[in-house]
Amino acid sequence: MQKEHGQVTGLIWRGPDDLATYQLLKNYADQHQLTVPAAAKQLLAEALRKH
Repeated sequence: MQKEHGQVTGLIWRGPDDLATYQLLKNYADQHQLTVPAAAKQLLAEALRKH
């Protein structure tokens, strides 16, 4: 699979709002000693369980 510019964990991050969200995700990953993909997967799973 070839990634597009700005693609992380299967998502494409474009524009200032997306980049700000990515930075929050990166900070969360760093604080919890996770990779960005693992942090995204964890946060998504938690959010889906709540709904």
